[in-house]
Amino acid sequence: MNLDTILNQDCLEYMRTLPDSCIDLVMTSPPYAMQRKNTYGGIPEDQYPDWFAEIGKEIQRIIKPTGSFVLNIKEHCKDGQRSTYVLKTVLKLSEILLWNDTFIWYKPNPFPTSNDRRLKDGFEYCYLFTKTKDYKFNIKNVLKASTNKPGTTRKKRTLKEDHLGFKHQYVDAEFSRPSNVLEITLGANTNQAHPAMFPEKLPEFFIKLLTDPQDVVYDPFAGSGTTLMVSKRLSRHYIGTEIIKEYTDLAETRINSVPDKIEEW
Repeated sequence: MNLDTILNQDCLEYMRTLPDSCIDLVMTSPPYAMQRKNTYGGIPEDQYPDWFAEIGKEIQRIIKPTGSFVLNIKEHCKDGQRSTYVLKTVLKLSEILLWNDTFIWYKPNPFPTSNDRRLKDGFEYCYLFTKTKDYKFNIKNVLKASTNKPGTTRKKRTLKEDHLGFKHQYVDAEFSRPSNVLEITLGANTNQAHPAMFPEKLPEFFIKLLTDPQDVVYDPFAGSGTTLMVSKRLSRHYIGTEIIKEYTDLAETRINSVPDKIEEW
């Protein structure tokens, strides 16, 4: 298994060459059903859940018992209603892996829409699957600054009653646990170099949360290489597969632009 590389190869073919339990995090945003058909060929909606289930089986095999899989995907509208293929795909994957959580990527600056009967699409889903219940979860890496006044110190956990009389532990701390709604602005790197680039802050959050330095991150549908770039910057090893040679070359160029001196955590 060659680390720190991107391969111009089909992801399913590549994963079948990997040993069991060798990857710490798989994070990807696959081609959506029948979207960008001219580029990726397009998988029909009725075939998509079974198609992706085969990929899911390989992901389940190659991730470590402490590993995770993050799937960024959202259904499109067809004939006046939302397609159900994403939900069916998630349910298929839940038979293969543990469906641990659903994150919402909230976009404060969504793209305009030409549909006069729909609002702008301001969010996407990120589904978290794990191999076991004992997965890595480094909450300390993604704590948010609290609203405490400067100079205040972290306090101990205390028990407080809610409005129903139930007692819960609270921490009045300098940093607090974030929610599973991630507010991430579409940045400058989301341009036309690739039709579906996501901002670096999205993979950055999950890489920090679910992996340690020197862990291995794999993106089966690497596209322009954003997940791989961020992995390198955060001292993680990376592997990517991408079937379009043009995007493989683009990703390689972008990854090589990341300095060799990488961040330590």
